[in-house]
Amino acid sequence: RAHVPLIGDRRIKKMMVSTVTFLVVLMILGPPQGSAEYVDYVPGNINLIFTVPHNGYEKPDKMPTRQPGCENSRGVCEFPGKESCSRSKTCKVATKGDSQTQNIARAVFNNFVENTGKTPHLIINNVHRSKMDPNRDIEDAAQGDRRAIEAFSAYHDTIRQAQNSFGGKPGLLIDFHGQAHKQNSTEIGYLIKKSALNSGDFGDSELSIKSLVKRKNAKLDDYIFGKESLGAFFESSGYRAVPSPRQPYPGSDLYYSGGYTTQVHGSRDGGEVDAIQLEFPGEIRIDGGEGLRKQFSSKLAKILEE
Repeated sequence: RAHVPLIGDRRIKKMMVSTVTFLVVLMILGPPQGSAEYVDYVPGNINLIFTVPHNGYEKPDKMPTRQPGCENSRGVCEFPGKESCSRSKTCKVATKGDSQTQNIARAVFNNFVENTGKTPHLIINNVHRSKMDPNRDIEDAAQGDRRAIEAFSAYHDTIRQAQNSFGGKPGLLIDFHGQAHKQNSTEIGYLIKKSALNSGDFGDSELSIKSLVKRKNAKLDDYIFGKESLGAFFESSGYRAVPSPRQPYPGSDLYYSGGYTTQVHGSRDGGEVDAIQLEFPGEIRIDGGEGLRKQFSSKLAKILEE
């Protein structure tokens, strides 16, 4: 099922053009397996994708709850783990959702369409994280369950379908997440680990915006925490972010550098589509209420327009 949020009557005709195009593609290729049940997808008409992996609400009875894993003799986590697994070899799993990230993504989407007349691709996982986590590798994400594997595949196939519509041209994926690190700062993840940011030696690090930096023939620092960085735009809009000119590295703060989505759908391993993970703080998502979420979403839409 493709759920289209209300965006104002004067934009409906423009949305209809992209929707008709999408339906033609579906007639030719068919939808990703299980997509109607597991994924909400609003097709776009520009090379920008918003993804929301951790704010699904569905908990299918026949899809088992994800369980902790257990390290095998090679030190590799296997899921689900054995009940006899020792505490030292237990592999934890995250099962709590990122509250309000779906509402923020929809609000950013609506503001972006309203401001520009252009439509990003919006892809939302409907399944609760306790049942399937699309921001982990499939072993952890689905733990061998057939239905969870279908949901995982539907989500990532939909992302690939959106990327394929770019025709090989540059694009950007923004992955919407939430954290509760009590720092009132958005953590911007490019796959550079915290230790590398802290040391300042990250030239050989994994990078999910490799294509962007190459196209611009720019210094990496400029796009990680310099004047051209996303963190700089956050800060100039009145919202704290790391990395940014104000805080180039996390230091002792908790920090998420990016996950499975930015690894496989960004330009780390080549391609023209870059990916960035945004971890919004609880102070914005929850503590500030609907008013702050609306204000923040409006600002973020403006940032992404640039």
